Amino acid sequence: SRRIRKTNTSALYLTVLAVSDLVLLALHSVMELQFTWNVSTLNKPVWCPTFFVFYMFAQYMSPLLIMGFTLERFISIAIPFKGERFSRRNRGALEIVAIIILSLLLAVPQVFGWTVFPDGECQGTGIKFFEIWIWVSDILVFGAFPLASLILNVLVINAVSRSIRLRRDTAPSFELNGFSSKLLKTRQKEHTKQRSLRVSTVTLLCVSFYRLFTVIPVAIIFALQYRIPTGDETLSVSEIGKDSTWKTFFDYLIAKKIIDEVGLSQYSLNFFLYYLTANYFRNEVCRLFRSLIECRVGITEFRGRRRGTESSTKGTLLSTRKSFYD
Repeated sequence: SRRIRKTNTSALYLTVLAVSDLVLLALHSVMELQFTWNVSTLNKPVWCPTFFVFYMFAQYMSPLLIMGFTLERFISIAIPFKGERFSRRNRGALEIVAIIILSLLLAVPQVFGWTVFPDGECQGTGIKFFEIWIWVSDILVFGAFPLASLILNVLVINAVSRSIRLRRDTAPSFELNGFSSKLLKTRQKEHTKQRSLRVSTVTLLCVSFYRLFTVIPVAIIFALQYRIPTGDETLSVSEIGKDSTWKTFFDYLIAKKIIDEVGLSQYSLNFFLYYLTANYFRNEVCRLFRSLIECRVGITEFRGRRRGTESSTKGTLLSTRKSFYD
């Protein structure tokens, strides 16, 4: 919003998060075409590993950005004096650049994990280093960081509740002491700032909690994939249907697909979270739609007036021609 000051790191974080979500959804569509619909979108020697670098980069961005703005909100709420210095220095942009670099470094080893085989298909290489790297990086990004964000969110909620109780208890004493008008104005400004901070905190908490509750199940189901063995591949189809090992594996695949699809919702439902919790966002959306409707109505009226003008002009020309020939 134009009314928000440039040092608003929360708006900056949410903007970068929206861009990374859009990139991830676009890349995920390409991957679905390759592995679900058998459309050759990744079967190029250089493009195959490069694609997965960008794909994992976009996936890593989300938990790291959540961790970043949760930490920023914790500093602003729980340590307000340090939070003021933190905001003045305007380090939000530098932090986001650091998150981008870290996400890219974590994603670069994907070049060792994917290649195009002689049959022309883009597949995993199965290199041991890559398996260890993907295990460690995914547990760190999708496990450790979300848990740390969850702890910070609980601390933020506790700090907000404590500040509300403290303000409620100290409000009567302020009124009895009879402050000067200057101090009262200062108090009003602080109250407005705290209210704005609480509103943005609610938005960030909703986004953060929803992301956590969709990322953590995906991380758990990913960690289990190497512990669910496949059955005997020499069995016939009818024997596979009766085999308990294959049944467990297929049940795991069904659960994994459901959890993965629910996890994908975190990249596409932020609009509704922003609209329900952020006044600025809701007002801007309403203003935008009003402008579009007014613009559409204005165009319609203009076209109607233009048609009326053209018809009246034609009528004048016809009457002029008629009088001329008469």
